[in-house]
Amino acid sequence: MREDIKEYSTVENVARKFIEAVKKGDSSIVKPYFYEKACFFGQLNEEVYQSGPIQEFYDTIDKFGAVGADYNTRVDVISLEKTIATVRVIEDNWHGYKFTDFLIMNKINGTWKIVSKVYDTLENLNK
Repeated sequence: MREDIKEYSTVENVARKFIEAVKKGDSSIVKPYFYEKACFFGQLNEEVYQSGPIQEFYDTIDKFGAVGADYNTRVDVISLEKTIATVRVIEDNWHGYKFTDFLIMNKINGTWKIVSKVYDTLENLNK
């Protein structure tokens, strides 16, 4: 049995807050949507693996700041099962990079929270 369509919209809206924060270079926009003990893991430039507490992601967003008008995104709700969801966010031209992010969410005390962010760099347009 499929979850109520409102749940999909709620999960998608959390992902859109992620995008808004990245676009504006302001982590305070997305912090309320992350679980306080969330983590991230990913590969940058096909060489450097990064992982750690989500604060490092916040610091990166704030350090690099807002993106240009050529920043494009797409959100796909891949799976939603009761209290877990997986969302794919495709980003083109975040300060010259193309990323694919997977946001893993849990519904905690009735609220969807991102508990993990996993990403890969598809291309560095600055090369």
